[in-house]
Amino acid sequence: MLNLKTVFVLALLSTATTVSADEVVIDTADLHATISAQLAEGMEMMQNNLTEDMNTILIAEETTDKTTVVVTRAE
Repeated sequence: MLNLKTVFVLALLSTATTVSADEVVIDTADLHATISAQLAEGMEMMQNNLTEDMNTILIAEETTDKTTVVVTRAE
């Protein structure tokens, strides 16, 4: 048979569990927002680096096609 102390302890534990669960959800949402912001920033930086690298490669290929080499052989 349950006495008054047991009911009080059960009510207290169920309330404490609910509060902890709410705190975890809030922390998870903050963590998710932080990770999403960092991911977006990283993706933008990668896109900029890729664009710069592609421009460098294209410029190098264009200048390579126009370069002429003169070789003289000395005896």
